[in-house]
Amino acid sequence: MTSFEYFALIEKLNSYSQEYYLKDKSPISDSDYDQLYRQLVEHEKRYPKQISILSPSQRIGEKPQESFIKSKHLSKMWSLDNIFNKDDFDKWFNKLNKPELYIDPKFDGASLNLVYENGALKSASTRGDGETGEDVTRNAKVISTIPQTIGHNGLIEIRGEIVILKKDFEQFKQQYSNPRNFASGSLRQLDPNITKDRKLTFIPYNLGINELNITKHSDIIDFFQQSGFKVIRGKVTNNIDEVINYYQSIIDSRENFELELDGVVIKINNLTVQNELGYTIKAPKFAIAFKFPAQEESSNIESIVWQVGRTGTITPVANILPVSVGGVIVRRVTLHNIDEIKRLGLKQDAKVKVVRRGDVIPKIESSSGGTEEIQIPHQCPNCHSDLQKDGVYLKCFNNNCSAIAINKLEHFAKAMDLKGLGGKIVEKLFDAGYLKELKDIYQMDKKAIAELDGLGKKSANNLISEINSSIGTRDLWRLIAGLGIEGVGESGAKILADNYGLGFVELNYEQLIAIDGFGVETASSIMQYLTDNKQILIELLSITKPVVKEKQMANKLSGKRIAITGTLSRPRDYYIQFIASLGGKFASSVSSKVDILLVGEDAGSKLQKATSLGIEIIDETEFLKRFGN
Repeated sequence: MTSFEYFALIEKLNSYSQEYYLKDKSPISDSDYDQLYRQLVEHEKRYPKQISILSPSQRIGEKPQESFIKSKHLSKMWSLDNIFNKDDFDKWFNKLNKPELYIDPKFDGASLNLVYENGALKSASTRGDGETGEDVTRNAKVISTIPQTIGHNGLIEIRGEIVILKKDFEQFKQQYSNPRNFASGSLRQLDPNITKDRKLTFIPYNLGINELNITKHSDIIDFFQQSGFKVIRGKVTNNIDEVINYYQSIIDSRENFELELDGVVIKINNLTVQNELGYTIKAPKFAIAFKFPAQEESSNIESIVWQVGRTGTITPVANILPVSVGGVIVRRVTLHNIDEIKRLGLKQDAKVKVVRRGDVIPKIESSSGGTEEIQIPHQCPNCHSDLQKDGVYLKCFNNNCSAIAINKLEHFAKAMDLKGLGGKIVEKLFDAGYLKELKDIYQMDKKAIAELDGLGKKSANNLISEINSSIGTRDLWRLIAGLGIEGVGESGAKILADNYGLGFVELNYEQLIAIDGFGVETASSIMQYLTDNKQILIELLSITKPVVKEKQMANKLSGKRIAITGTLSRPRDYYIQFIASLGGKFASSVSSKVDILLVGEDAGSKLQKATSLGIEIIDETEFLKRFGN
């Protein structure tokens, strides 16, 4: 997938979402939407450097519709990461020390969060963006499979899926494309009487906030059944063969199953272990969705082209003889990197097998025959600079390469919601010399750009007006995401903005690696960006004046450097992250720049040095008491 195709796919998916969520229309079938979305996700997994802030993959869900009252969840609702084969499952399972698992079918419906208090249904809301959903309480109360009362008086969130049974969908299939689309739209009707007539079914799958003394997920399912919910039971096992057999049995029986399914969900059964593992930015680490297998067809290579991305990565793309794979016409398939070409033994005119695993982005699985070897370029197809290898990738490191610069500028404009500054306009302004780096966006002369072919005075005035009105009105997270730092999408940008405000430019590696959801690669790429671009970034922040929430500036340890010595009751990484969350900086060694030394048992030489330097010394109990647990 080229950069242009990637952004075009994002625009298409967001357009479909607006039609569906804001206008209650279905421009394409839900299954077709899912296929396009999975193409996007697979591309972003392979090219994290290209991830756009506007991508729907950077959101847990969709923002609540304006016509509905917003409802904030008591605890966050998550999405699931996907796997598509046994090898992926083996890696996930073995990494978790082979725990006891709970496996059940994955329903293809719409997520719903129910809140019960004092035994009565208090509210119901869609998943929304994971933190805030749409209040659909009136609609939930007319769905017969949602009990109005349960035999538990504590405050509790019950999460589940709104679906329609295949037999109940029969009478609606002439008007609606598929059961999942139908169920989601029916739940979100403004008139509860319409929802009531739609024969929806609610099936619970997990808990949010609760006061139950439950230790296993299988016990949660027992609780649901005792409370009067419709339950579809899964299987408890710690045997890999049993997991695979269960998965295969669901595939074999899916056509006769009473609901639409698209895989199985596998999660650790022990809730304590779940809590210890925690979450990434979007998904739990203790659960995974094992999607159904690939669909495949044969085709032939017509040509290979080389695309330049905004990070300088050169990506080979195969143009193939058009073929329908799972109902989608495939004409172009990304080959990802030069090692992929070698692995496949790919040649010009080769016959190839094209697969779509779980309806994701098409991939060439194997090749045979062909004529000439694929020629690996030594020069950038755009600027003709010599290319260098970066792992399995070819990269152009020419800072003056126009393709890289234009893609960076376009990415920033999209992130900052500058709708008038699209790809073609960016390219025109770049070629004319008015737009070379990010700060130039805010320093262009409207008289000069009005003379460009295809713009004119009115368009130039509108563009400059939009850019000027963005100054001081765009959230900080938008700017961070627009910088194009590898591995930092919308979720990562919001974490940095929400926790550190403008102070994110001063973060060090220890603080970054301690952030939940930030791995070594992400922390390293942020650190590298800050090291290389700090002064440029400070100047850009000064020009754009992004909005920083007050809570970001009220950190208890803002400006403080804290070192740690000795053994504490919690892992050191916990305290590194805790310090960072309060605006402080973790210091790996003691020096005169350190403000506080946090001391545990068996303190080492750092204690003596801190004492000699007159640094404030605090034990763990006092530290938590003063700065909050």
